[in-house]
Amino acid sequence: MDRPLEGIRVLSMEQAVALPFATRHLADLGAEVIRVESHARARPATITETDLVRNRLRWGLDLGAEGAPELFRRVAANVDVVAHNFTPRVMRKFGIDFESIRAINPDVIYLSITGFGTTGPWGDRPLFGPGAEAVSGHNLLIGDPNAWPGRPGTIVYADSNTGLNGAVAVLAALDHRDETGEAVHIDLSLYEASIAHLGVAVTERAFGGAEPNRSGNNDPRFLIHDVFDTAGHDRHVAIAAHEDDRDALGRVLGIDTVTPEAIAARVAGRTAEDVAEALQDAGVAAYVVSDASDQLTDPQLWARGFFGLLGDENPHPHQGPAFGGGIDVPMEAVHAVGADNHYVLSEIGGLTDAEIADAEASGAVGAVLNRATNAPVRTAEQYAIRMQRGELSRVDDDPSGWRKVAR
Repeated sequence: MDRPLEGIRVLSMEQAVALPFATRHLADLGAEVIRVESHARARPATITETDLVRNRLRWGLDLGAEGAPELFRRVAANVDVVAHNFTPRVMRKFGIDFESIRAINPDVIYLSITGFGTTGPWGDRPLFGPGAEAVSGHNLLIGDPNAWPGRPGTIVYADSNTGLNGAVAVLAALDHRDETGEAVHIDLSLYEASIAHLGVAVTERAFGGAEPNRSGNNDPRFLIHDVFDTAGHDRHVAIAAHEDDRDALGRVLGIDTVTPEAIAARVAGRTAEDVAEALQDAGVAAYVVSDASDQLTDPQLWARGFFGLLGDENPHPHQGPAFGGGIDVPMEAVHAVGADNHYVLSEIGGLTDAEIADAEASGAVGAVLNRATNAPVRTAEQYAIRMQRGELSRVDDDPSGWRKVAR
């Protein structure tokens, strides 16, 4: 598969999730991504963070050390994209904000992912994904109407959405630069990207609509729009049926009056797979509410090469590129922090060996020679105990059941 960003270099000062999620996609598309992080505060990545660190070079740089900002600028002068997800104040403090970088790299694409943007009264305030979900109004719309506001069962919902916006914006900026030769500052905020992801809620309210609120799984545009318990531990089926589906829904489930209560009673003793297949055959939208075990053993994902195996002693499947064709995209394991210092400073920054040695001696550049740590391997019995405690949902009898499909 052609990788359209081969030859593009990205220098990314990243932390948390939003920007690493954006640069993951750029790396999968062929870009050479250099992840900049402080070796003085580094910790080994865990298996669960591999998708945010894989397929990158890693440069250990402590910006607070003497001479470090100048080293950053020397490398930034020779890349296509400079990116960060720190507050604007930090960038100004070290002289690596957009205007400073553009002065040494006139056609640079500069991606800022910040909490509230680089301007406005809240411009210097920090913000992370969970806070963005709250302040943008997402949490108020998630959950049961009679319960507290909820949020997705992950800390990266707002981050992932913002990261995708950032990746797409970089692609557009590259085209613009090729046409005009102009530098581009992409000023992206978690706050605004999250509001833009609310759909019509804000627009309806602006035109006098009702104040939006939590509705659980319900959607008033549908006859049935909900999730129903089925046989088995923590197994469910999602059904989205329009008025035109009323007869088919009643016929398949054997009910005269189609109501959520009647459907719940009819599917409770059947497997989610059986209900979903029967409804799909009748043209009604329905599917099993999948969990991680379902996805790890999904033959469709393995057939398309979505998963790649990372690790030598205990290889494990990990997410490939989201745009398909993963079997053709190299899955490079996580580098140690600072493992690529010499390459970055000499090949891109143009430093001599003596200059690199001075940077290392000063503490501005350093390394932490460890990679991602493997999660502990647990037995099926240990997983069963965690399920009984309520710490886990359903898991397969064999937690490594994906191996059977991968073969």
